Amino acid sequence: MTFTPSELDFLSSQRIGRLATVGPTGWPHVMPVMYTVLESGELEFDADGVKLRNLSHDPRAALVVDAGGPRRGIAVQGRAAIVGQERARLAPERKFSWGF
Repeated sequence: MTFTPSELDFLSSQRIGRLATVGPTGWPHVMPVMYTVLESGELEFDADGVKLRNLSHDPRAALVVDAGGPRRGIAVQGRAAIVGQERARLAPERKFSWGF
């Protein structure tokens, strides 16, 4: 899965997304995170507390990055891996974008 040039420009222009992880009980947990887009197309972010616990239990995650106006955004689903102390990386498997 790859991002289009306009999607990459948009992701690079934003700083905060909302990360959803799956808790041990199966309930979703959503928190804002600051992220970085890597050259590989993966998204790296801080993972501490509940996010770290959830990703250690179940790597499935989703990240939504949107802008209030104009209405456009990207939702990414994939699996995250812990890559360092309190750092994780989401490898996109699916994406849904709007307003491009």
